[in-house]
Amino acid sequence: MKEFMLLIRVNAVSYTAEKAKAVNPAWNKVIEKWKADSVFVTSFVFPGESCVLTGPERTVRKEAVVSDDLKVVSAIVLRAADPEAAIELAKACPVLEHGGTVEVREVPPRAVAGRQ
Repeated sequence: MKEFMLLIRVNAVSYTAEKAKAVNPAWNKVIEKWKADSVFVTSFVFPGESCVLTGPERTVRKEAVVSDDLKVVSAIVLRAADPEAAIELAKACPVLEHGGTVEVREVPPRAVAGRQ
């Protein structure tokens, strides 16, 4: 099994904290299913502010990167046999019903200490 990262993006303006709370039970349900199926590895939710560093001066701005009105709000790591299987798992993400997107990326294998 390989690991895949799901990058969850939502509309930066219309996906409010209230909407996130309303979708939370659906997220809990799908995560519990992934755990029961032994494909869930971990997840990270990014509800707070972010800081963006830019340029050679390393200028810091408190803001999120927004592209096409979407911002990253969480990342989920799942196990799947191949990209197609990971995409099938990603289709269960409730954010898709609310205008969000899910980007699926394979996570490269991590080096084990003492091995090359």
